[in-house]
Amino acid sequence: MVDSLTLRFTGKDDDGTQLHELRAAHVAQVLQGLVGITSDFDKAGVFHDEGPSGSEVLVRPAEEGSFIIEIVRVVTENWEVVTAAGIPTMGQIIWWATRSARAEVEDFEHQEDGSVKIKWQDKTVDEVPARVWEELKVRKPRRKKQLREIMAPLSDPRVKTLDVTDDQDADTAASDDAPETYTLTRADYDAVKPEDEIKQTEKTFEVEAQMAAVDFDSSERWRVKTSDGASRAVTVEDETFLARIANGLAIRKTDIFRLRIREDRTVTNGRTSTKWVVLKVENHRRSVNDDGDSSNEVSPPS
Repeated sequence: MVDSLTLRFTGKDDDGTQLHELRAAHVAQVLQGLVGITSDFDKAGVFHDEGPSGSEVLVRPAEEGSFIIEIVRVVTENWEVVTAAGIPTMGQIIWWATRSARAEVEDFEHQEDGSVKIKWQDKTVDEVPARVWEELKVRKPRRKKQLREIMAPLSDPRVKTLDVTDDQDADTAASDDAPETYTLTRADYDAVKPEDEIKQTEKTFEVEAQMAAVDFDSSERWRVKTSDGASRAVTVEDETFLARIANGLAIRKTDIFRLRIREDRTVTNGRTSTKWVVLKVENHRRSVNDDGDSSNEVSPPS
């Protein structure tokens, strides 16, 4: 056994009694986050000088109090080397990862013993193994997701704190900078909220459409109706056309316009939104079914 970690979620139920249960979905996220973050740092060689240590994360059943999850990481090979190396514990890894999520690095310095001293922008300092430092610099969105999973029960208003306790003998730890016991709160949970994944693209094309709605006060609240019957909100940026409208150009709802359109497409966390911008009104003509009735003309207000 390399090290064990105790997570104690504390809070009160609606009736004021001490919390003794968590939502099953939150517990699943905690375990998934722990396995993920441990695997990443293991692959980075943090737990073993010669590469991945072949460790496995296990869970012990809780015995008492609040809601406790006891995590055990065992190693399947090279136990003598591992114990002699002074490796980081899971608790230290979570502490440093949480610190890196809450504060930007102001400066860092490689030490003679191979560790790295990190000065955070909040003026605090941590000294971490070099491989921990290298791993903290990469996969930041993934790390935030893992930490948010570990702290998932804090999204429940009944849960107030998460107490993290390192159960490993302090003599075998890699650093004294990370505390053996620390408390994470809702502020820590909020700090690891994943950033929105946004992808923006645009394309330009021409289309024939009718002016379904004209707003003489705002060029951003027009609507067009395309040949397939679809009605879309548009922003009109053709200043020449807008000036003609302002100067008295009368148009009918049945008139057909050839429009050069720029479609702005934004994908946010998998959800897509589009915006049409009329770059230029190329030309317009009366509908072939137009009977000459001027009752449908759209003219600017006098």
